[in-house]
Amino acid sequence: MSLKGVKLEKFKQRLLVKRKELLGGVRGSSVNSMESAGDTIQDIADQASSAYTKEFLLSIGDTERRMLKQVDEALEKIRRERYGLCEVCGEMISERRLEALPFAKLCISCQEQEEEERAKSVQ
Repeated sequence: MSLKGVKLEKFKQRLLVKRKELLGGVRGSSVNSMESAGDTIQDIADQASSAYTKEFLLSIGDTERRMLKQVDEALEKIRRERYGLCEVCGEMISERRLEALPFAKLCISCQEQEEEERAKSVQ
């Protein structure tokens, strides 16, 4: 069983909107970080603050790029008629979960299991 018709189109539209937002954010971060990299004379405190700001902008960009990749993968799954299927167990991901996270790859039980395994490996 898979998502069909109006519901699938609704998720596709949400993903396309999210993709557009993310692309705008990535471009905006790049422009802002380039603008802040001027060749002005700065004291040590200003240089440290500027370096921190650049690092922060780059990390935001990485997060946005990862999310953009997830959105693109979800759109590809729609094209291949595999959207909404858990990548681990193959079961349908609940519509409530997809409403909250339209690019979810795992059903809630597989996601919980993955997080438990990740927590154990950190200890």
